[in-house]
Amino acid sequence: MPVHSARLDCVWRSLTADQTAAMNVQKEPPGPVGRALLVLSSAYFFIGTTSLSVIGLVAEMGEALDVSAASIAALVTIFAVVYAVAAPGLQALLGGFARRKLIAGGLLLVAISCFVCAIASDYTIVAVSRVGMAVGAALTGPTASAAAAGLVPPERRGQALAAVFAGFTISTVLGIPAASFLGQTIGWRWAWFAIGAAALCVMPFVLLVLPQSNRGERATLRILLGILRDRAIALSVSTTALQIAGPFTTYALLAAWFVEHLGAPRSYVPPALLIFGLGGVAGNALASVVEPRLGAERTIQICLFLMGAALLSMWLLPAWPLLALIPTLIWAATGLMIMAPLQSRLVRLSPERANLSLALNASAVYVGMSVGSALAGIIYTASGAGALPLASVLIVGVAWVVFRLSLVR
Repeated sequence: MPVHSARLDCVWRSLTADQTAAMNVQKEPPGPVGRALLVLSSAYFFIGTTSLSVIGLVAEMGEALDVSAASIAALVTIFAVVYAVAAPGLQALLGGFARRKLIAGGLLLVAISCFVCAIASDYTIVAVSRVGMAVGAALTGPTASAAAAGLVPPERRGQALAAVFAGFTISTVLGIPAASFLGQTIGWRWAWFAIGAAALCVMPFVLLVLPQSNRGERATLRILLGILRDRAIALSVSTTALQIAGPFTTYALLAAWFVEHLGAPRSYVPPALLIFGLGGVAGNALASVVEPRLGAERTIQICLFLMGAALLSMWLLPAWPLLALIPTLIWAATGLMIMAPLQSRLVRLSPERANLSLALNASAVYVGMSVGSALAGIIYTASGAGALPLASVLIVGVAWVVFRLSLVR
């Protein structure tokens, strides 16, 4: 079996747990495939950091821009709505181009938009910059997933997708807490400068490691809608949207939940986000172990059950910040563990249209984020931060029912 360089093995294992197993039986040499998956994972890292960093910067941006916490949460909604619309639309318009060019172009737009956010003088300009970030991310994320699926044989697609999505997971460990830390120490504007500069650094590596032949296909709106006529695909995509919307109703204002409901100091937020991210990394790594043994369908149902139980305990448990970290960790692990099996199932249901179904699934992720963050603002304004986990539990319950329906053929 070919052996990677020691340095690449070390980095790859740290990012994706044991995902190197996915590279051992490729049609191309394992080294190039491994490097390509690592770079695609890095691109996903900046998509995750860009989309969610405002969660760790709620207080700092709110004070500087003289707006409420709900208004800052609305920046997540703006990003999510634009992404949800742009992801399938851009695949229909540009899907036939080489994927490396699409991903590099998306990262460039993300970086420019981050710089605009950093120098914005008011909330309106920040909101406009979020639109630009979302369009760039919508071009990058689904394309990166489809590129990863195209690099490996069918039996390894689930592992490859988990490896690439690990970048998003790691953004919750490193990117979002780091942005929160920078916001509290040197200012939120420098946090956005740093995110944009780092995204630019990944762009040339995308052009170097992905082959020119890795490309998808353009699709009309009729074809996109035709995919959703498949009952199993439509309900699976709906499950994605719901299982994101539920937890996100709490996550969008997690900082406010810890500070206002639990009485934790503001300095508690970065380590709490770090612990949440570590749970996500653990969950993503477990997905590559659990899914091959239990299958995608059983893994998804177990994740939904444990996620709902963890969120319910957050609503029921006493307001002790340290105790709250335990269900937060379980919620994070199951919330990220579920993503690769959902994507793997979609690829299996329609392998010849994987790029389009994955684009629709990515769109569903951000539909869920937009709905969840909007609900967070409404519930927070009406009932306070303490009510957020209960709303999350109810939506996760609906997600479980919808997924069960998707199994009935």
